[in-house]
Amino acid sequence: MRKAALGKAPVYVYRFQWYSPVGGGRLRAMHCMDIPFVFANVDLSTSVVGDGPERYALADKMSTAWVSFARTGNPNTRLLPKWEPFSAEKRATMIFNNECRAANDPYRDERFVIAAAQRLRPTTEG
Repeated sequence: MRKAALGKAPVYVYRFQWYSPVGGGRLRAMHCMDIPFVFANVDLSTSVVGDGPERYALADKMSTAWVSFARTGNPNTRLLPKWEPFSAEKRATMIFNNECRAANDPYRDERFVIAAAQRLRPTTEG
């Protein structure tokens, strides 16, 4: 959010929500699981992402977006819904899954609950 507030360049936010089938789904969308998709090397990462055919379509979408962003500063491609830059007002986020979708503030409720809990947390006075 701070980078977006500077206004010097557009900021694009994403959430990786594709759940790995490995281990009966226990891995879910663990940290760094997006990397094989971004670099289109899911065949080298079957121990983490499995070997199902759906992984190729997601890898195509993600790797194409990253290449577009590297070339132009804009991740939009014909493979994805329109991906708006992030702003504090809209909080535009691309949700990557078998069906990718663009959403504004997709974790609004969770964000408010966390903020409220932090306000209620006792502070230590020194």
